[in-house]
This record gives sequence, structure tokens and C-alpha cells, in this order.
Amino acid sequence: MGKKIILRALCVALLLMVLTTMGFAASMDAFTLGIPGDAKSLDPQKAVDSMSFAVIKHINEPLVTVDGKTKELVPVLAERWEILDDQTYKFYLKKGVKFHNGDELTAEDVVYSLKRATSPESVFAGSKGKFIDPDGFQIIDKYTVIVKTRGPVGGWLESMKHPYASIYSKRAVEEAGSEYFRNPIGTGPFKFKSWVKGERVELTAFEDYHGKKPNFKNLTFLVLPDDSSRVIALETGTVDMIYALPPSDCARLEGSSKVKVVEAPGLVLTYLGMNTQKKPLNDPRIRLAIEYALNKEAYNAVVYQDKSVVPAGPLLAASTFTPQGVKSYSCDVQKAKELLKEAGYADGMTLDLWMSNFQEQVNGATVIQSMLAQVGIKVNIQVFESGVFDEQVKKNTHDLIISRWGMQTNRDAGQYWLPLFHSSSIGATNWTALKDETLDSYIDTVNTTVDEGKRKELFQKIWDRLDELHPVVVLTVPNELYGARKDLVGLENFYDGRLNYLGDLALED
Repeated sequence: MGKKIILRALCVALLLMVLTTMGFAASMDAFTLGIPGDAKSLDPQKAVDSMSFAVIKHINEPLVTVDGKTKELVPVLAERWEILDDQTYKFYLKKGVKFHNGDELTAEDVVYSLKRATSPESVFAGSKGKFIDPDGFQIIDKYTVIVKTRGPVGGWLESMKHPYASIYSKRAVEEAGSEYFRNPIGTGPFKFKSWVKGERVELTAFEDYHGKKPNFKNLTFLVLPDDSSRVIALETGTVDMIYALPPSDCARLEGSSKVKVVEAPGLVLTYLGMNTQKKPLNDPRIRLAIEYALNKEAYNAVVYQDKSVVPAGPLLAASTFTPQGVKSYSCDVQKAKELLKEAGYADGMTLDLWMSNFQEQVNGATVIQSMLAQVGIKVNIQVFESGVFDEQVKKNTHDLIISRWGMQTNRDAGQYWLPLFHSSSIGATNWTALKDETLDSYIDTVNTTVDEGKRKELFQKIWDRLDELHPVVVLTVPNELYGARKDLVGLENFYDGRLNYLGDLALED
């Protein structure tokens, strides 16, 4: 044990020596961001994680987006739009917009990109993609296109800010085939340069970009899963900024002369997911027992040093819907034991707990392991590389998982719950394998309802039904913690968590 500690200390010391020689860049010609995990896919139709979306957002663009500050719908590739009826949208494209290969954006590219979201190859085919009518496209002319939805869809236009609605070059995809997303071509402010999996993604500024040019020429996403390595890289100037600053380092870095800490409300919910189709977790009493066994306040104090919020249930406060009559579940070990006994497991059980190799999740797993042991549940922890984790969970052989679900891309509760809990998303993003006809019906109806009063009623029914079914224990909404060089400005204007556009950042005058 002593040798391992000494070896780790030596490795950290050597890394520090190497990094120290590099120092801060003299200008913003190049910007390097330290991230806790690699992107998993640069295909907007297959990516489901925030690191992939963070990269994609710089390469590809949607027709419209929602301004993070004003919450207003604003144009991106569409110059303007018209809502012809409650399921028909007419988009007028900006003229002269270039893809990174020099091709001009046309209505054909829009149809090709959005239609792909409805196909089985898209992980969103059963969620966001299913609202688009694959036969409802109409090209009026080179710069005008009609998109139809499958009937009225509440919040659909706002959902188009999601990376799934990214527009890419029809010709480039057809020519490159399955290899296209190894070298993606978009209309965004940055062009793809290289991707060394597990190490870095490199982008370079697009000279013919139709919008405001980035403040630097080169952008690198540097993968640094280890918390200490990421902080060292920041302090020594190897990176200009880091995501997922460890809460334990905040107090020390706030007094630094070289770096600063920026804290913002979190937009990602961390939950303990339970496989509702696998014994013994198919019994709601077992799932509720696990809820009562966990002290979420203590979990947050240990893992996040209280730089987090314990949410009331499976929805972020950033949502446009606020539930009524929310039940609270304080830690009650005796109640947990009673439920286990009632379900026939008075002597406890053994469960596997899976997670990605994000340090906060690994730290949280040991806390959960200890808490569940108090009620007789033995937990075996298994850690996967983040990309491997996704593929393993889709096989639906797990017991428990620690995972996250964000609201950076859409604040609509219906769109948020659909991929998490609707049965059509089993094998894709519904990692609790929850299958409930009543819940499915509520989610289907709310997402095809435009009337806001009726939608709120349905949202409440969904909330209450999820409380009955209890497929997850909501653990935390960590505050967004960023570390950055002291002279970097613009960071305080972030509104969408880890999916923010970085090209507006600059150095102090």
C-alpha cells in the first residue's frame, strides 16, 4: 500500500515538473480546455453525452437555438421561420452559408440531416426524432424548406437547439459513408482537425464562418480524467480552462494569483438508476427501500463538499415546469429494512453497481456502498471507461448504475423525460429499462399537446407516476464548477453548463 502511495506521488510530481515548463500561452491564438472524459461520438445522431455535445456544438449548427440568457428563440442557420399551423414549420435559410468543405448550405442538406434523425440508426429515433414526419419535408427552393411534425408537438421548435438537429453536408456524408463522422464537416465556427481517442480533440477556426469569428485560431479538448492531473494542468498553464473542477480544490484555488474559480447552477442531474426489469429490483418496494437507505445530504457533503443541490425528484429546477405536492424521502434506515423484509429480503441481497470512470461517480459509489451496507445490501462496484459504460448498460444486464442526464439542450420537461423513462427508449437512453403503459401514455400525450395548461396537468401526472414507480434515486445536481486562467473573461456569461460555445472567451484588455 505504501509503495503505491509513493509511486502515485512520484507520478504527480513528475507531471508537475513537465507541465511547469510549458507555462501560460502568451495569447489566445490557441485555447486548451481540460475535460474529465473523452467525447464518445461526433455523430449528432449517436451522441448522448455532454462531452460529445460540447465538441459537436463547435463543429455543427442547428436551424435555430434558444438564447441561454434571454430564453428567446433565435436564428442560427435559418434566417427566419413561419409556423404555418400547429405541425408545419417553414424555414428560410441564410444565403451564402458555407460548409467546411466549401459547399453552400441548401434545403437539401436540411432535409437530409433532419430525416436521418427519424431513421433507426439514430439513437433519437424513439424520442426527439419520432416527432418529425419523415414524409413531411418539402423543398420550396434552394433556401426554403418545410418541415412537418407528426401532429402537434409541444415545445418542438425549442427542442431544435439540441445537437440532434445539427445540419451537415448531404454530399459529404454520402461520399464518405460510415467514415464521415471520423472527420465531420459542419457550418460551425470551428473545423475538425484531429481526434486521438482518449487523449484530445483538435479543432481550428473556420475562416469562412458566416457568424462572429472565434477569438482564437485553435481549440483543443484535452482529456484529463484524473482530477488532480486536471487541476495541475490548470495551475501550470497547460490548459486555459477546465471543466468539472473538484469541489475539494475550490477553496485553495480561490486564493490563487494565476487561476480563478467560476461557479454556476448545475444543469445535470446525477441519479442512481435501478434496472426495473431485473430481480429483485423489479419490485418497487426494493427500489423505495434503496431510496430510504441513502442519506443524500451526507452524499453531497462527502462527494461535492455541499457545492451541489439535492433535487426534489427526477427533474431539474431549470425546467419550465415546477411540480406541486412534492414528497420528500429523508434517510430512514429502519423504514428501508421494513420494506426489504416486506419484499422477502430481510437477510439482504448483493447488487452490482456500474459507473463511468468519472472521479466524482467513483467517489460517490463508495459512499453508496457504505450506506446500503447498513440495510444489508452488499454492493459490488464496477468501473468502466466512459465509452464502454454506455455500450454495456444498453445490454440491460446491470443492477444499479450511477449516471447523469442534462438539461443544457432543452428545458421542456416532456422532452427531458421521454428518453429517460419512455419504453421506446429501452436499449438507447432508458437505462432503468422502465416500461409502464400509463407513464408512456402520459409522456406521449404531453409531447403532442400544445396547450400549456393541459401540458402542466400532464406533467404533474408524470411526476406523480414516476414517484410511484421510483426507477431512480435522484442523488444530486452538482453546481457547474470551472477553473480558468485569471485573465480569461467571458466565463461568467455561461448559461448552458458544459455545452457552452467557447469561441467568445477572451483575455482581459
